[in-house]
Amino acid sequence: MVQRKGPAALLGVLMAASLLAACSGNDDSSNSSPSSSGASSAPPESSAASPSPGASDASPSAEASDLKGTINISLSNASSSVWNAVAQAYMQKNPGVKVTVDNKPADGYKEWLTAQFAAGTPQADLVVNNEVGGLMADKKFVDYYPYFDQTNPYTGKPWQDSFDLSAMGINLDAVSADDHLYNLNFESVQILWTYNKEIFQKVGISGVPKTFDELTADFDKIKAAGYVPLALGGDANSMWSGQAGWLVRIYADQYLRDYINVDRSQPQDYTYLPDIDDKWKYDLSDPYNDSNSNVTKNELRFWKAVKDKTGPYKIAGNPSWKAYADNLKKLFSYTEDGFFGVKEDQAYQLFLTGKAATMMSTPASYWQLPKDFADEKKTGAKGGVKAFDYGFFNMPSMEGPGVLAPARTIQIPIGFYGFVSKDAEQNALDMNFMMYLTSPEGYKVYAEAIQKSDDASLSGAPALKDITLPDEMTKAFADFTPIGNTEGIQSPGNALARGIDNYQPSVQDWVGSVQRFFAGQITTDQYLNELQANVDKYLEPNLKQGKKELSDLDTPEKRPPERN
Repeated sequence: MVQRKGPAALLGVLMAASLLAACSGNDDSSNSSPSSSGASSAPPESSAASPSPGASDASPSAEASDLKGTINISLSNASSSVWNAVAQAYMQKNPGVKVTVDNKPADGYKEWLTAQFAAGTPQADLVVNNEVGGLMADKKFVDYYPYFDQTNPYTGKPWQDSFDLSAMGINLDAVSADDHLYNLNFESVQILWTYNKEIFQKVGISGVPKTFDELTADFDKIKAAGYVPLALGGDANSMWSGQAGWLVRIYADQYLRDYINVDRSQPQDYTYLPDIDDKWKYDLSDPYNDSNSNVTKNELRFWKAVKDKTGPYKIAGNPSWKAYADNLKKLFSYTEDGFFGVKEDQAYQLFLTGKAATMMSTPASYWQLPKDFADEKKTGAKGGVKAFDYGFFNMPSMEGPGVLAPARTIQIPIGFYGFVSKDAEQNALDMNFMMYLTSPEGYKVYAEAIQKSDDASLSGAPALKDITLPDEMTKAFADFTPIGNTEGIQSPGNALARGIDNYQPSVQDWVGSVQRFFAGQITTDQYLNELQANVDKYLEPNLKQGKKELSDLDTPEKRPPERN
């Protein structure tokens, strides 16, 4: 077993509303936007992949195994062609195992997955679970940690040696026996701007904007020329877990970076790690100063600050929140007409067809855009559209009163690959499949399938050791400069800017409120008052969803009791 010495301070990415939904996701890519690793815009299809005689054999387990069973893959918005290629190669090595691929569209995936558990034990094995924090809290998924020091049969080494754990945001020495890893993030994403160089040149813009004022000045020129400055989805999904939500969280970070002085671990706290926290000093000039590998946080101190409205956790009447909200409203004023009803695939089509000058994306666009220019479905044009020259730039920084530091972005390990917990034999089989995927042999199959596909692209360099990527991928990833990461941190920007955490009643209330604000129906102060009331209203039920109580906040130095 992995040796664990301390609290789980360094798990890398949150499964909550920050994740990109969560990754909120949260990177929560949609069919429309440049896909993250393996993201697909193809219709969902159900298939059982058949063993491929051409699959690679070069691994420590070259001989056929005696494994038996079935693995059902049902990922969100993932390329069926890519995952069938991996399934075929895996079955070549393990002929007693049948792997089926039945990927689902992004829209409705969380509801579909939740319904599977409500009906009993899901048939699916491999899923994307970043938006179902409640199910993770109920331990419905396999914990990866106990398998980390097992030998990966496809490398002959402990499985943990396959990973760049630092890049994944995992420090095994800081993980206690009470902690769990219910999803695996070994791919990566960096959120940045993609722009149409031809539109910029046509309206007289010679370079890319470095500041927010430069960006909006450029947008004024673009809008005057009859183009949409920013193609962006504005429906509820995008506002919460998609591209609009990314901007809401990224720009809040500039004004609220001092949060770390409120909720970092104190020497008496159960979360405090002397080897890390004794060395830490507050430094706004370092964009990684508050990263999970540099300083630990106490979640109870965070929630206590929310309850007490301490410092940046006070929303209503806070000049920093007001300056941020005013700038955010200005930014969103450059979106397309009917913004609140626009889905991300519709926004992406505006960019593809040359009607919009910029969009939010990832390095995956480097490869995906040439494919999508020729895609009739994505462009809405017979035979596709004429390709144009495009480029990338990082987040322009807001400046002025209240701004504490330059803009950062979301640059995190992603994937959120989780396995539904079943019996020990099935769980072990599932882990064997993931060991294959993360081995040099398995990932080569995966990367080459992506390179050949028309519906998938890697969004960043994988956090895997000893793998070989196609030369074009390696070269392209080197061109995207890191500027710091806002993701994976339970900060006010991540957990309060879109309602409270990923608590859905709160999120739904916020979407209605921010839409009225952007539409000019309420003032900035009214919007912030509504957001404050929202957070106050849903604090306790959100805590209960995470198995915590308000009483836990009275003694933030103590580990909260285990609750069912």
